[in-house]
Amino acid sequence: MVDPGRETQYTESDVIEVFREREDYAEPLTATEVAEVLECSRRTALNRLHDLQDETDVTSKKVGGRSRVWWIPVRLEE
Repeated sequence: MVDPGRETQYTESDVIEVFREREDYAEPLTATEVAEVLECSRRTALNRLHDLQDETDVTSKKVGGRSRVWWIPVRLEE
């Protein structure tokens, strides 16, 4: 059972699944959009996204003053 006041733990796999289940695989997502799908706080989603950026192909780009979008690059076979 989760301690009162503690959020459910979300794994990197949970976050990757959010990217894989979209209709448009190439569309970038915000941390807020990831949080909405996972039903967690924006901070939790942002922490997992930063972890993924350090350890996987997930990448991000700053768009605007304080906004950032996240995506998994689509590799085209040549």
